[in-house]
Amino acid sequence: MNAVLDHLWQSTLFAAALGLVTVAFRKHGAGVRYGLWFAASAKFLLPFSALAALGEVLSRPFAAAYPDSAIFAPLFTAAAPFSDTHVAAVTAEVPRLHLTFLLFTVWTCGFAVLSAIWLVRWTRLNALVRAADDVSTAPGLPVKITSAGIEPGLIGLWRPVLLLPEGILERLSREEMAAIEAHERCHLRRRDNLTAAIHTLITNLFWFHPLLWWLGGRLVEERERACDESVLRAGNDPAIYAGGILKVCALYVPSSLACAAGVSGANLKRRMETIMEHRSALPLTTARKALLVAGFAAAIVAPILIGLTTSNAAARDDAAQSGRVTLQRLAEQHRPRSEIALAPSQFDKFIGYYRINGNITYAVSRRGDLYFAGPLGRAPTRIYPDSSNEFFLKGLSLPAQFSFTTDAAGHVTEMVLHQSGAEIHAPRIPAAEGKAAEAAMARRTATDRPSPGTEEAIRRQIEGLAAGKPDYATMAPSLAAGTRQMLGPLHAKVAAWGPVLSMKFVRVGKDGMDVYDVICRNKRSIWEIAPLTADGKISAVFFHEEG
Repeated sequence: MNAVLDHLWQSTLFAAALGLVTVAFRKHGAGVRYGLWFAASAKFLLPFSALAALGEVLSRPFAAAYPDSAIFAPLFTAAAPFSDTHVAAVTAEVPRLHLTFLLFTVWTCGFAVLSAIWLVRWTRLNALVRAADDVSTAPGLPVKITSAGIEPGLIGLWRPVLLLPEGILERLSREEMAAIEAHERCHLRRRDNLTAAIHTLITNLFWFHPLLWWLGGRLVEERERACDESVLRAGNDPAIYAGGILKVCALYVPSSLACAAGVSGANLKRRMETIMEHRSALPLTTARKALLVAGFAAAIVAPILIGLTTSNAAARDDAAQSGRVTLQRLAEQHRPRSEIALAPSQFDKFIGYYRINGNITYAVSRRGDLYFAGPLGRAPTRIYPDSSNEFFLKGLSLPAQFSFTTDAAGHVTEMVLHQSGAEIHAPRIPAAEGKAAEAAMARRTATDRPSPGTEEAIRRQIEGLAAGKPDYATMAPSLAAGTRQMLGPLHAKVAAWGPVLSMKFVRVGKDGMDVYDVICRNKRSIWEIAPLTADGKISAVFFHEEG
């Protein structure tokens, strides 16, 4: 609702501004003022918010592919990077009759009624055209004669015809008829039927806005005046032309549709006075043309630029916020830690299996009063208690910690790994599921066959890192976040290897990772990659250089 209201007041203000501009062009041709009023109408079909959204879309190719960061984590972070888990609480709305629904219903009824009236009238006019007799089938403007007592008019949007009432050639002189035909040909050149139909659609959509009904009157007035000016410029006598219009008004019924341009539209008295005065309109100078073009360009470009600026500012704000969070985590992860005494009975509630990135299983265990954690298939790493639910690792160049989350009942629900200013949340899984994962890993190791898609995934990783443009859509969120953070050094390293010459599957490791021997032009490397997730994404990948 707010978006609709914003669009309405912005379009109204735009129309008011163009209304002031028309005053500056009151002594120029009516066609200029018609164009300004039509632009005011068309603005209702083009919200500024849509242009701003276009600016946001256009800004994406020029935005940074990853947030700027002064942090270059070591390889482990890129191999198994971790991202935040964002939890959103969603509450169901209580079904009730909303004012918005009521207003939408009223709008729908108004739009349907107006559209039905327009359709009925348009159908009747088309029926008259189909029943009319051909007089001329010239490709420029076909002419037909109808027995209906309708005024001469141009009927049709794309291939209009000039529909004349029967007997008009006997009631109007040759000069009067030539002037009337010149008037209709002017409507044809200007595509007045099409622009009138567009305004009718806009009026039907925003039928509740009185400004559009008023604009409709201005459009009819200026289009008729523009055609009158064209007829007189062609050398037709003002008195004969005015007399022909008066005869048509006296003898025939005007068209019921603004998009079926006749000759009797607008304020007849004012038109007759203007025709008889036959004042020459001021020519539109190059400077004024440039001013109009610049104004309309600014009206289109300004919202797009706002969208560009807003999008980039939002991206910078997000990057800055992300950077602040990362720095806060780094400060916490690097603070000195001291081992405390923790009884095995207090640790036992943490023992079990935890699922990382959907397809990597961590096992937490103890041997006597020693505590361990690590992925299945790899030698577990000893962890040291720092509090009743927080543990740290020793002997690492990059500090790392584990913490555990419990629910209100004291049950452990997840394990969180903290490292490199990042976090990865690993939900706890049932023991049976963990043991099944161990059995499945053992079977994979025994069969020693690569998991589907891992070779192609490594190739994409290498090509993306070498180009400095990894395909983040192929990675799990945590891997994508870590790769963005590590992109600088990883790109420099992998780009120096040169193109891939060969890639060979070596084995399935004890931890279930597929191992590949990759030979590039300048370097040989060993890559390990976890089986792809259910949706085909890479969750973990490691490599080390050979030689």
